[in-house]
Amino acid sequence: MTRPPEQIRPYLRRARFEYVAYMVEFEHDWSLASALIERWQPEFHTFHLPCGEMTITLQDVAYQLELRIDGDPVSGCIGGWEQHHQGRTIEELCEQILGVVPGPEDRQSQTKWTVKLTWFHNTVCRELEQDATEERLRKYARGYIMQLIGGILFPDASDSWVHIRWLPLLEDLDACGRLSWGSAVLAWMY
Repeated sequence: MTRPPEQIRPYLRRARFEYVAYMVEFEHDWSLASALIERWQPEFHTFHLPCGEMTITLQDVAYQLELRIDGDPVSGCIGGWEQHHQGRTIEELCEQILGVVPGPEDRQSQTKWTVKLTWFHNTVCRELEQDATEERLRKYARGYIMQLIGGILFPDASDSWVHIRWLPLLEDLDACGRLSWGSAVLAWMY
């Protein structure tokens, strides 16, 4: 992922994803990461080190990602969209929140709403105009957050798809900022 444009920074801040968004440009210590991966014990969810065991805690997530751990729970539905989203279909939801609907070629299958991360990058987060409207900036920010969700925070095995189920949580960026994303990230990890 690339650094987000400065124009969407206030929107990322409202949604509480600003730090994660700008974290993508940090230098990573790949030797340290490799050493930790070698010591990870998935059956116990701990690192086995010479000095003892270590695990990733909720406070670690809050400190390292600056995501809320004390807000409302991150929850939603996978099926029955119309029942849970004021009668709107998935297509209507995408159109209202992103301004565009992913086509069948951008999804894992006709019936699944798992969308390629590159679709968000190439469609919703294409070149941002200098005189972009507030609505365009909000839609761009939502598309960028969907890339963060699928590529960093809640990745699938391939790191290249994200389920559209997260999208309704981004409709109101202020409400999104009150959610306990840090708790959800830690739960997803395990």
